[in-house]
Amino acid sequence: MNLSKKLTLEEERLREEFVTLEERIRMKIRRICATNLKLPYERLSAGRHLKELCLLAIASIDNGDEITLAACMRELREKGINI
Repeated sequence: MNLSKKLTLEEERLREEFVTLEERIRMKIRRICATNLKLPYERLSAGRHLKELCLLAIASIDNGDEITLAACMRELREKGINI
């Protein structure tokens, strides 16, 4: 992945944390779908929304968009995820 700017140490750490979180969410969604667990659509949809927020946060770090990053972090914290 090409980065448009040189990231600071804090941005690199935050990016790694978002990548790890996105992978954990993606694997959990995959496991739920593969085992045919019967979950309400709302819960599965909420998981996919969290994954999309993580991807958006990663993209905003790469692009240097601090406003979008702050919005993503605020929404993730409201959902109960500590970052």
